[in-house]
Amino acid sequence: MTHNVWQLFMIGSIILICIMIRMNRMRRYQLVRPIRLLMRMYLFGLSALILLSEGWQNHSIIIYAAIGMLFGSSLAVHAYQTIRMKEENGRLYMKTSKWIESFILCLFLSRLSFKLVELTNHSITKISVVELYQHIVSDDAMTMLSFFLLAAYYVVFSFHMMKASKRSTHVHHA
Repeated sequence: MTHNVWQLFMIGSIILICIMIRMNRMRRYQLVRPIRLLMRMYLFGLSALILLSEGWQNHSIIIYAAIGMLFGSSLAVHAYQTIRMKEENGRLYMKTSKWIESFILCLFLSRLSFKLVELTNHSITKISVVELYQHIVSDDAMTMLSFFLLAAYYVVFSFHMMKASKRSTHVHHA
């Protein structure tokens, strides 16, 4: 096996393990951890702001970012409306929709695998790092749209879950 094929095999194996773990977690209730939700909000929000600030020269990024954020936010609101929550021992647990979680997972993995194959092809042709970054960030509309959809989904969903968690603790302590 060549070095690039070996790298893709290792990355694919890690992704497969992550898929199996994620699919197992979707079957049962998950503990709502506000610090994890907050970190997810900051991570995706900051990444989206950085990409928007770097993409101000390319107007297509702004258009695809807006479309992605609109769909991601509406998907997050729908996901929040369809979750099941329960409280045990003063802790809040949630179970999300398998369809929405599967869609988000497939969207992320399809773009990631597409970009990994593209990166491997570009590394073979010895394209410069700056040109490669520009191609990934500003020339690929579907990647930008899917990233902003994911970012908006996780920021909005995490925000709603944090509000639900705060309401749960206020009701429990009152």
